[in-house]
Amino acid sequence: MMINVEEHVDRSPVGAYQVRVVLLCALVALLDGLDIQAMGLVTPKLREEWGLDATAFGPVLSASLAGIMIGMMGFGLLGDRFGRRSILLISFLLVGVSSIVTGWARSPEELMIFRFLTGVGIGGCLPNATALTAEYVPAKRRAFFVTLMYSAVPLGGVIGGFVGGPIINAFGWPAVFYLGGIVPLILSVAIYLWLPESVRFLATRPGSEPEIGRILERIDDGYVYKEGDSFQLAGGSPRGSLSQLFADGLAWTTIMLWVIFFFSLFGMYMLTSWLPTVFTQLGWEMSEAIRTVSYFWLGGILGGLTAGWLIDRYGPYRVLVPGFILAGLLTAAIGSASGEGSLILLVVLASGFGVVGAQLAMTALAADLYPTQIRSTGVGWGLGIGRIGAVLSPIIGGYAVAAQWSQADLFLAAAVPPFICAAGAMLMAVAERRRRSCQVGTGINASAGWEAE
Repeated sequence: MMINVEEHVDRSPVGAYQVRVVLLCALVALLDGLDIQAMGLVTPKLREEWGLDATAFGPVLSASLAGIMIGMMGFGLLGDRFGRRSILLISFLLVGVSSIVTGWARSPEELMIFRFLTGVGIGGCLPNATALTAEYVPAKRRAFFVTLMYSAVPLGGVIGGFVGGPIINAFGWPAVFYLGGIVPLILSVAIYLWLPESVRFLATRPGSEPEIGRILERIDDGYVYKEGDSFQLAGGSPRGSLSQLFADGLAWTTIMLWVIFFFSLFGMYMLTSWLPTVFTQLGWEMSEAIRTVSYFWLGGILGGLTAGWLIDRYGPYRVLVPGFILAGLLTAAIGSASGEGSLILLVVLASGFGVVGAQLAMTALAADLYPTQIRSTGVGWGLGIGRIGAVLSPIIGGYAVAAQWSQADLFLAAAVPPFICAAGAMLMAVAERRRRSCQVGTGINASAGWEAE
């Protein structure tokens, strides 16, 4: 009997088995978020200990982001070829080992090497964790659960911002990296034991029928595996490749997705990389300055969950366009905020709601935009191209900080990328509307859970 795997997943409620998958992927994302933010947290202390200018740490901050970019592009492709679970596990082990050795660094050059390797591992984790989450939940709930899982990345930033200062003060800056390495190594055991391979990915691999049957029995109470059952996906099971991101009318959509990711991550990492340093220079205590990042990420979590819930109900573009406009306005507002520190922190939290929330919504969009055969590749390359903007932003921000730009000018400049993203999202909506109209006209079935307004 031929069985459509996607139909079984999409018609089933989200049960304990799927929750376990989402939870494990979220824990990976959480620890990745801690490692992503780690360098920004220790930079003020390192500048003090090593007596170096801010420009010396711009390349260090960018090295991690460059590694993430390469990891996302390379390991995203590998995830579509060899499976999400195995590539995720290898990547997470790399995060743990390279984070620990970062604590041994004694120069910016050593920091660059170790942070680059950590970034490669993080980059391998995120697209495969995103694909796993997207492929275990029904299409009508996908945006919410993907943003829920990916919100663990900024949650890691929140936790890092609150605990980073006390850890650095008590044990020194290397302790941040030791902790960020040991915990992933421990969690890797749980991933090996309890995280299953994507059931949709398995449907593209001959000989996986018994394993698929066991998984579907856990997901769909009405299904019982029988000898001779075979499985398929709605679009068949071709081998995934980079060229497929530009096939079937996806070319313009993919290009616009990359443009939006580039400017979205440019603006986001401009803020997260330099918020602690900027507020330290304004006279704040170091621990208080570091805490601004926590408020930014906390706002992002709230924004991402809100955006995911809204996208499942109203579609992505009715959420993304106003979301990016809001992000730009709130980023500019940080530059004009003055007075009590609590007021500035409130503005920073609101800015995170818009900036990070819109970025999380984009990740959910990318996960739902591409079919199973190229989902890790699509997410990985979208986020990877975006990391080019993330790589450039700390370097450019370092020069702006060293040039002593005013608070207003610095955050006004950081507000430009979200407005570009809003324009890109409008153009992408037009491209998707045309592509899906063509699919309907030629009898091709468009994704049931994803509509362009």
